[in-house]
Amino acid sequence: MSKLVLPAEPVLNLSGKKIEETTGSVQGVGTHSGLLSTIHNIGVLIHRWSGRYSVLATIFVITLGYLFLLRTVMVVTYTSLDKVTIWQELQLLFVGLQYDVLVALCFVFPQLIHITFLSERRLKGRMNRLLLDLTWIIAFLFLPFFCITEYVFFDEFQSRLNYIAFEYIVYPTEVCCNIWESYPLIELLALVVLCGISCWILLRKNFHARVATSMPWQKRYGIFFSCLAVIAILWSSTSAESRQVSRDRIVNECSWNGLYSFVYYAWTCRFDFNKNYMTIADAEVKQRLRQQIVSDGDDLKQFSNNPVDRVIQTGQPEQDYNVVLILEESLGSDFIGALGDKRGLTPHFDTLTKQGLLFDHFYATGNRTARALEAVMTSMPPIPTESILKRDHSEHVYTLANVLAGRDYERLFMTGGRGLFDGVRSFMRANGFNHFIEQSDFHDPIFANAWGVSDEDLFHKALTELDGLEKSGRPFFATILTVSNHRPYTYPEGRIPENEQTRENAVKYADWALGYFFREAQSHDFYQNTIFVVMGDHGARVSGSQLFPMSSYRVPVLMIQPAGKAAGTRCSTLACSLDIAPTIMGRLGSAYRSVFFGYDVLQADPTRGRAIMQHNHDVALLDSQNRMVVLGFGKSSAGFQLDRATHQLNQQKNPDQEMLHNAVAFFQAAFELYYSDRWYPDPQNNPQKDPGI
Repeated sequence: MSKLVLPAEPVLNLSGKKIEETTGSVQGVGTHSGLLSTIHNIGVLIHRWSGRYSVLATIFVITLGYLFLLRTVMVVTYTSLDKVTIWQELQLLFVGLQYDVLVALCFVFPQLIHITFLSERRLKGRMNRLLLDLTWIIAFLFLPFFCITEYVFFDEFQSRLNYIAFEYIVYPTEVCCNIWESYPLIELLALVVLCGISCWILLRKNFHARVATSMPWQKRYGIFFSCLAVIAILWSSTSAESRQVSRDRIVNECSWNGLYSFVYYAWTCRFDFNKNYMTIADAEVKQRLRQQIVSDGDDLKQFSNNPVDRVIQTGQPEQDYNVVLILEESLGSDFIGALGDKRGLTPHFDTLTKQGLLFDHFYATGNRTARALEAVMTSMPPIPTESILKRDHSEHVYTLANVLAGRDYERLFMTGGRGLFDGVRSFMRANGFNHFIEQSDFHDPIFANAWGVSDEDLFHKALTELDGLEKSGRPFFATILTVSNHRPYTYPEGRIPENEQTRENAVKYADWALGYFFREAQSHDFYQNTIFVVMGDHGARVSGSQLFPMSSYRVPVLMIQPAGKAAGTRCSTLACSLDIAPTIMGRLGSAYRSVFFGYDVLQADPTRGRAIMQHNHDVALLDSQNRMVVLGFGKSSAGFQLDRATHQLNQQKNPDQEMLHNAVAFFQAAFELYYSDRWYPDPQNNPQKDPGI
């Protein structure tokens, strides 16, 4: 029989009403009853001692509960638990708890300031009570909303909230419409409201009663500065690198916190490369760039302000072929039957490979469309985090369109979406394109969704536009960017047998529309004198446990040339999106001015192939021996060996130093040349000085 004597004092239940005073003994029946009674009374004592701060303690615990539940669901759903050691699981939970405690403390900190420094009289005032009610409602609605949002984001990108989430806030039209069309939004919002309002109704009376509790200023200040000290300690001891608990990328993503990652990526989306990544001396950068980029036959402009400013001699006679570049949204190599897929998703693309040259060892430079456009147009290595399409200094960048403008080409850019998205319209108009068509230029489209008009609408209008350019009597360069192969995976009925909204069916529809375009184009006058390049802008989604998800970066590239040249052949030289512009120029022949970092894949030595890539804060260089070096934030680096059959990266003890320095030279130079406005051939070519990089 247990007995616990407590001083007489009224106790409040969750509704804020008094319950009977405890003046005597609390009797327990048996050991179990006594233990529950003891725990209850300890809770009462803590509740009394903390007074008004028990409100924040309750919100703090609820926040931790939501975050812990979210992490648990992610771990169970997305990680391969059989591949994770017990030690790694413990590390995941411990590191995750650190993040969650830090975030939960920051979450309640504004109210901590409020109830610490506001006078007791004002705390009890009506306006303050209304303000507190509003604050609590927002907090309790935000927590379930955030967990659902992050789970959906993780399902799509296999990542905690990163810079993509930060960028998407800028484009509410596409994002909100996409969410509305992709998910049962009414049901999810109902769940959010149910969870949030229920917590508020259950706790508000108790909260108001507790907030009104009188406390001496010494105690209030002691609690406040203790919390502030804990936040400071966690802030200084926890960083983005803390999440690296294993070599499994998904495990690492699960270990950290989405609110922390969102703020982290927002804060570091535009930082100084030289302060945060490995660097080498300017003289070495210049030397390595010229060794890696400039060919023996090139006419290097020795005193240009760009170290690789040169005139490239293609060795081929000039051909004024038209060029049509088709960037297929999210078309990774893993969908392509000609590249080994057995699901039959791309019969039209597979048939087209018999008419052209298929590049089967190509990698995208990033996992977003803006990255593909940047790489294909400028042949510039990707600067970590966001694409240059949305950065400042993007008004004077040398592109493939600029090169062809010098040959008197018409230059057309077409997208089925809005030109505002990702800064596409402003970038293309500022850098070489003299015609731009976007969603608002389509009248009465057959079908449209959150991202724009359907691929068949885009291709139908493209045929008309290309006919018009053909009648101008000048050669033309047209870039066509599709949008259909994207969540919510909707498309016109009757084009393919399936109607279900799935990624695979969206691929089938995109392939059908591509087949439609080529069937129709063959009867148009421009067809016989046109080079067509069809490629995936990036893979369908970031997937897999690799720290750098290689399987998501491999994309198909198909080139169809006039007179059936090289029809039905393949090129297996390692290459990436940076190499598209030089390879096209190689087919057009003659000489041209260039500052491009890419190379003509069809003229390159296959033993010296390379691919340059970016994933979040990491940038990488892959060579033809399947060696890979990755440069990370915080001046880190790592070396890997790629298994091409499985796309697995096997980490090496130390990265190859020669390759590491080459990688540093590429990315360091790209950052410095871009931000010093030197990604353009120097019109002066001043022989009085040599600017270094």
